[in-house]
Amino acid sequence: MYAVSSGRVGMASTKPKGSRKAPQVRRRRASPVRGRRRFGPVEVFYAQAIAIEQEAAARYREFAHLMVGYGNARTAELFLRLARFEAEHAEQLLEKSAGMELPSNEQMRRGLIKGSSSEVATYEFLYRRVLPHHALLMALAGERRAKAYFERVHRDAADPEIRKLSAAFAREEAEHIAWIERALAAEPQTEPRFDDLAD
Repeated sequence: MYAVSSGRVGMASTKPKGSRKAPQVRRRRASPVRGRRRFGPVEVFYAQAIAIEQEAAARYREFAHLMVGYGNARTAELFLRLARFEAEHAEQLLEKSAGMELPSNEQMRRGLIKGSSSEVATYEFLYRRVLPHHALLMALAGERRAKAYFERVHRDAADPEIRKLSAAFAREEAEHIAWIERALAAEPQTEPRFDDLAD
């Protein structure tokens, strides 16, 4: 009789102890994977490419506005033309990926998408008045980075549609690079003054 009752006491004493630990274990296991999901290479490509093209279009419109302020119509026109092409690329990608669930660029920046990282350039700061030569150098670096990305996708992608699209975009980025290089050759490199770079 007493053995049974002592056994019951033992069971009663261990059950609350186990119930206290279980929620802690579940919370610790859930936190590292929260917000993660597996996107395929096609979805990752479209997300990356759309972000690249949209950022470039916005950046070129900003540069064009700055060039107008300098009275540099030739360089402003180049940036507006580049902005138009990049915006058209973004629209084309959005149309082709309509209906797909794509990862956000924020998810890729934070490493929440397995096997991907953001290809979009980040700027810690941007001078309020970037000189024309410097703006062209920044544009050239961005176009070279985009070209390298599309060439890498064309080389590694298994999907034939992605290979075809990335090859076409790489060719167009190469054309943009040539435009910017010609503009750089014609644009004198001026030394920035402190008042040019002041906030």
